[in-house]
Amino acid sequence: MMKLSDSFTIQASKADVWSVFMDVEKLSGCVPGCKEVKMSSPTRYEANMEVKIQFMTIPFRVTGELKEAVEGEALQVEMTGQPVALAGLFRNQLHLQLKEEQPGTTRVQYEMDLQMTGRLASLGDILMKGTVKKKAEEFATNVQTLFQSSQEIYN
Repeated sequence: MMKLSDSFTIQASKADVWSVFMDVEKLSGCVPGCKEVKMSSPTRYEANMEVKIQFMTIPFRVTGELKEAVEGEALQVEMTGQPVALAGLFRNQLHLQLKEEQPGTTRVQYEMDLQMTGRLASLGDILMKGTVKKKAEEFATNVQTLFQSSQEIYN
């Protein structure tokens, strides 16, 4: 099991950040390696992803489910992914909290509990932890960029 927690700041109101986090299609454009997302219900989705790990690219079929949401404040998502060509799977519990630091600035705090089995687990904690941390940082940058570019459109 691997735990990772961090935070990042977005120059947008908490309500605007919440609306993007609740829009799977918009949010999926910020997820590194996400190729295709399909909603199967208002709280479940399926996605095809590719994760680059140092010397290889691993395609995954991922299902995600919104387990809990406190409007405008916090959410919990569970994701399960199965690699297309490797034995094993991953399960990720993601807890996310939004805190408005000042008007128009929102801090996103997140915590991930990631479990891997099979060949994925054998790739090693250090390699996987580095990849997960890098992808989380890319995601944060992509979300910040999404809000910056929408600000430029409205101004």
